[in-house]
Amino acid sequence: MKIIVDTNIIFSALVNSNGQIGELLFNSGSLFSFYSCVYMRFEIEKHWGKLLKVSKLSKAELEESKIQALSKDFVCR
Repeated sequence: MKIIVDTNIIFSALVNSNGQIGELLFNSGSLFSFYSCVYMRFEIEKHWGKLLKVSKLSKAELEESKIQALSKDFVCR
């Protein structure tokens, strides 16, 4: 199944990787193909400071979530 992922969904998964959205994105394996825009990576960097504040995660934990999220093979269009 193909799913278009908005940057806000990525933010939600980064902030709470154990929530439903994080579980879906990080653990859905080969069930879904995720699509997002190329601009998503820029948006994550642009709002990194705010993500750190809102998430209440350490910088290392949030960085790990970011690496995990970006390692998913999002097809960017």
